[in-house]
Amino acid sequence: MELHDHFELLKETDPQLAGELSSFTTLEHVLNWMKGRRLDLASLDMVTQDEYCHDPLVPLPVEKEWLVFAMT
Repeated sequence: MELHDHFELLKETDPQLAGELSSFTTLEHVLNWMKGRRLDLASLDMVTQDEYCHDPLVPLPVEKEWLVFAMT
């Protein structure tokens, strides 16, 4: 699946969230979004793939789901 496909699926279940996330290109965007939503930054988990690729994992407490961002 391509990124666009993931956003299309998210739009079906949560169009507002899809709109909020669609312009993100950096980890800074994710962190600022978390602050704006008052999500605890300590809840962020990070999977390091290699020295260039990191996957931030953000828990959504209300939905009890996780958002995973693949970043290079």
